[in-house]
Amino acid sequence: MTRNASEIYDDLKALANELEDLAASGRITMSTDSWNQDHRDTKQAVAQALAALQQAINATCWMETLPSPIPTGKEPDQGTH
Repeated sequence: MTRNASEIYDDLKALANELEDLAASGRITMSTDSWNQDHRDTKQAVAQALAALQQAINATCWMETLPSPIPTGKEPDQGTH
């Protein structure tokens, strides 16, 4: 199943809203183990994630999806003659 660009755009907006809601409720915390060296501060990590989502939202805002090619019932030449 191929999705349309507009569906992906809507999903990105929904993800950003969900992340904002989780952050506002105080339900996001960052791992404090030795593996997490880059994102220790929750507010900063959420802000970075939201900024990345916003960039993706902005990029997909004007995208349109072309219709799927209509199958001809003929296999493409594989060059194996």
